[in-house]
Amino acid sequence: MKLFKELLNIRSSPSKITSKPREVNVFSKLHKNLIIYGLVLLLFCWIGNILYYNNKEIKKPLFLKHYYALQDGMGDFNLYYVQNINSQDKVSSIVFPEIGQNPVNFTENDDNNAYCNIDKRYYALKTIRITIYNGDSNNMPAEYKNKIITKAKIQFSNGKSMNVSLGKIYFASEKIKDNGLEQRSTTVSTDNIAYYTYWIKKDIMITGIDYQFEKQVKGMLEINIDGKAISKNSFPIRLYSVGMVSIGDKMNLNKNNAYFFNFHILTEDLQGNKGKSSCFIGSIFQPPENLDVDTLKKNSRGE
Repeated sequence: MKLFKELLNIRSSPSKITSKPREVNVFSKLHKNLIIYGLVLLLFCWIGNILYYNNKEIKKPLFLKHYYALQDGMGDFNLYYVQNINSQDKVSSIVFPEIGQNPVNFTENDDNNAYCNIDKRYYALKTIRITIYNGDSNNMPAEYKNKIITKAKIQFSNGKSMNVSLGKIYFASEKIKDNGLEQRSTTVSTDNIAYYTYWIKKDIMITGIDYQFEKQVKGMLEINIDGKAISKNSFPIRLYSVGMVSIGDKMNLNKNNAYFFNFHILTEDLQGNKGKSSCFIGSIFQPPENLDVDTLKKNSRGE
């Protein structure tokens, strides 16, 4: 009986020995599957990154819309466009067909917008500074006076050219005649709120507010006088001499556009003499990643 049990132990012992290789084989197979799944996951991430980058990449420069009203003495103005961060293309020639066929003087520089190009992932905001005056900086060239520019033909260093819709740039040659208000101080905050303080030199009436691009900034510009919001129904407003008046504006402007113009305070004194005083409105630029690039792409189709 004892011998029989020993024989049984001997016969059963091989099964105990062979069970270990099976466990090792299962572990090896599981390890191999994990490696395969990891490689597949990395492949999908890599493809996803490529697709995401291709979706972010722009095929051509995207120009902002510009709404400028330039007066005599303003011989320079800027045009802005968005380009891929790694692009080496530069503007080589600019022509305004509505003015003539001669290229204009300009310089291109994105360094002065370095504060707007902190995020280096996708885009850079480029600046083109146009110079229209040759010599006499006090008198606007005749070909620009009372003209409106809406488009430009732009040539790039890679040989490609674009017909660009610029927005609306108006060159006004009229002289602003002040009547009764003398500007003493200006305060502008980074959240697009500005205050202008005027000394009232004589009794006058404010008869209205006038500015270019009323349609383009409708609902985006709020104006107040001494803290009270005004509308077209607020006028006339009587101001008495030897006092101060504060005029403020709050701008909720479209970030995809560039603005540079004045709104005018229309005045009339007791003798019927009319005049106007100007308050400046301009853009405070945001980093390119805050722009609506998809809208810029959509608006640039056909250019």
